[in-house]
Amino acid sequence: MRKLFFVLLTGCLGLIATAQERREPPPAPRPAPPAPRPAPQVQRPAPQVQRPAVQPQRPTVQPQRPTVQPQRPAVQPQRPVTRPPQQRPPQTTRPVQPGRPSQPGRPPGTNPPGNTRPPGNTRPPGNTRPPGNGRPPGTRPPGNTRPPGNGRPPGGNRPPGGNRPPGGRPPISHRPPGWGQHRPPYTRPPHFWNGRRYYTYHNYYYHPYRPYVYGPAWHPLGFFLSAVAVSATIIALNDVDYRYDAGVFYEPADGGYKVVAPPAGAVVPALPQDAVSLQVGDDTFFYYGGVFYIQVSNGYQVVKAPPGAIVYNLPDGATTINADGVTYLQYNGDYYQPIQDENGQAAYEVVEIEDGSEGN
Repeated sequence: MRKLFFVLLTGCLGLIATAQERREPPPAPRPAPPAPRPAPQVQRPAPQVQRPAVQPQRPTVQPQRPTVQPQRPAVQPQRPVTRPPQQRPPQTTRPVQPGRPSQPGRPPGTNPPGNTRPPGNTRPPGNTRPPGNGRPPGTRPPGNTRPPGNGRPPGGNRPPGGNRPPGGRPPISHRPPGWGQHRPPYTRPPHFWNGRRYYTYHNYYYHPYRPYVYGPAWHPLGFFLSAVAVSATIIALNDVDYRYDAGVFYEPADGGYKVVAPPAGAVVPALPQDAVSLQVGDDTFFYYGGVFYIQVSNGYQVVKAPPGAIVYNLPDGATTINADGVTYLQYNGDYYQPIQDENGQAAYEVVEIEDGSEGN
């Protein structure tokens, strides 16, 4: 009986186990289908994220519209510019009417009603006033007869002080006494000042005076040295033992040497390398440091500045003289007039001075 009981019990347990195994498999496949459902839900918000990316592009197009509108007021300001020419300035010719005897006592703005003046400021027919504001036609010759520049000669350089250089006078032909035929005569009228005549070949052209420095060995007039170079040349003239070095003349003074004006007639053995040669007529001169020389057999002789010579540099020590509006520069007793040469360069011309007034 026990064996039968165990057999039946074992069989029942087996049937129960088999029944449970059959019941358990069906629930296992059910959770599998829900797994693919969340996958489509994740893909759906992805297109929604791309939509706002397209929408921000719309305001970028809208700011371009106000940039076109500011161009409209730029065209509108041009309209009032053209309106002033459309005003009626010819109406200012009304002051001609005070010549009527009936209107001088009438205050402005009190015209009685019923004014008989035709509308539009038109003159009634039968007016006897000649056309052209009373001026007979044809009295002015054709073409403007007034010379250009209000009657002034073109290109004239008026000196400061109101004195006009002699440019409109008839030309002259003046050769100073002692000049040979090789020296060209003056064709410009002289400038008169203080009882003297000042002749030049070129027109007066003012430019500021800037002293020129000829080098470290050159010194202006009045400069004092305790000793001169050993290479200085002794030049005895008029009982004075001058020292000459590098284009400068020294005179013994106060235990040393003082720079003085070169004495006329002094002969020096050589000139500095920067000395320039210039031609005045058929004569050749040499110029350095405000001094003129001519070549002689034993060197170079100091001479007076030749009138008509043109130089481009004046040393320190020149004096400015205002001769009735014309500014001259005086150096070592010679007068120089500021000019402009043929190439437009500022220069100085040595002036020929003679006694005599304008009437003599």
